[in-house]
Amino acid sequence: MILKNDFYTIISQNTSGAKAEFRVKLNTENFIFQAHFPNNPITPGVCLIQMATELFGSLKEKKFSIKTLKNVKFTATINPLEFSEVDFVIEFTHNETGWLLKVLVKEDETIFVKMNMILV
Repeated sequence: MILKNDFYTIISQNTSGAKAEFRVKLNTENFIFQAHFPNNPITPGVCLIQMATELFGSLKEKKFSIKTLKNVKFTATINPLEFSEVDFVIEFTHNETGWLLKVLVKEDETIFVKMNMILV
């Protein structure tokens, strides 16, 4: 399921070398938030993982699949009514196994997710 332009939209993108920063806006009216959870919406972790994959794909203009997820740490929940915009900071390198990404999802000093992933 593609989430871009339905669950979230990209507000801005800044790339410098092997680092990209995306500012995204969550769609609080999306059906996912109605189910997860009514009257107390929380952004599902699987959606954040998919968003990171899609954002990197938009950077490289290619569709990627997740080969490996490592060290995924959800440190705070994202209630879209409280945090409708968040930043995805992606540091990336490439080797024979694929694209290695270090992803940080945050808003100001609040860190929501840290994860490492390999995309192919």
